[in-house]
Formats: sequence, C-alpha cells, structure tokens
Amino acid sequence: MARPQPRPGSDELELRLWLDEVDKSMGFRPASALGMSCGTVTIDPRRAMVLAIWNNRLKLYQLPKGRRNLNESMLAAALRETYEETGLRVTPLQLDVATRATPPKSEQSDTSKKPANITEGHRSNEFVGACLYPDPQSETEALKIVYFFAATAACTDTPDSGTQEEWEKLDTKWIPLSDVSSTLRFAAEIQTVTKAVEDMRRSGYVIGE
Repeated sequence: MARPQPRPGSDELELRLWLDEVDKSMGFRPASALGMSCGTVTIDPRRAMVLAIWNNRLKLYQLPKGRRNLNESMLAAALRETYEETGLRVTPLQLDVATRATPPKSEQSDTSKKPANITEGHRSNEFVGACLYPDPQSETEALKIVYFFAATAACTDTPDSGTQEEWEKLDTKWIPLSDVSSTLRFAAEIQTVTKAVEDMRRSGYVIGE
C-alpha cells in the first residue's frame, strides 16, 4: 500500500520518505517505446448494437482502432481510424465521464482550491478508458496504449468502400450488446464497451428500449 501524501506542515523525514516512494514508482520510456492508438466504442442506442470489425488475418472480432498520426488529436485519430477500418463516419458523444482531466476555469466554482482528483458532472469528449499491453506486433519492445472514445452511428448506414489500407483485411460488423462478452476476443475491450454503455446511460441515453 502506497504511503499517503504528507499533510502541510509534516516533518522533513516524512516528506522525504514519501518522495522516495514516488521516485521508486516512477519510470521513463522514450517516445519510440510507447505506442499510442485510438479507437471508438460506436453504439447504435436504438438497436443496442456496437460497431466492431472482423479481422480476417487474426480470425477475431475487435473494436476499430489504430495509431495516431503526428500532430493529430486523440479524438481525431479515433474517428479517422474508425472510418478507415469500417467505412463509417461516426459521431463522437459528449458524456459525463468520470475523468482525471480538470474542468476549465470557467466551470470551476472556486479557483482558489486545488481541483478534485476526479472530475464528474461535466459533459465532454473525454476518452471512456484505455487498454494497455506490450505491443505484440512491434519489432522492438513497446508498450501500447489504446484510448477509446464513445461515439454513435446507425447500424443501417452503408459503409463507404475503399477506406482501408491495402494490407488490412477487415470486415465491418455490428454486434448486439448482449453478445459482446461472447464475441469480442479481448477481455479488456469487453470492459471498454461495458464502461461506454454505463457512461451513456449515466448521461441520459436510453439504449435498446
């Protein structure tokens, strides 16, 4: 269990011990050893379906996602990758997501106090969660972090053709939310969908009714 942060006025020894623990827990990775990818949990609320892809090379269902381009925002990357992999232009959702991001000063009631650790009650396009794992497709050691954003589209929309890279072998699929746990290959992505649905319902969206 981590040592709690010393209170103001604590003695120097207590502060030093706490900082030593922070130092031991802190790590560094160069940018070349970190892979940032972004994707969406795109849901059709009316029909309770989630957008996925069938990966013909790996023979599995997964969420659409991909690497961020240089100077590209995470949300823009998530929307672009979803379009490229599925052919669908999805709409990002502004949700009440519990996040570590701080609210803008215009929305803070008292700017003289330090913001709370977790911000709630503010609609935004913050990511709903992230999946972290060693990149299995990298030729050099790298930690991959995939940020997922909530979005919406209609499962009756017709995908554009020719949006994928030539080497990609992906099929666009819509999966009933009730089948997500038995269809998506990766447990972390199942958790991501569950979290997105929870955030949507907390934000007032009615799903499947």
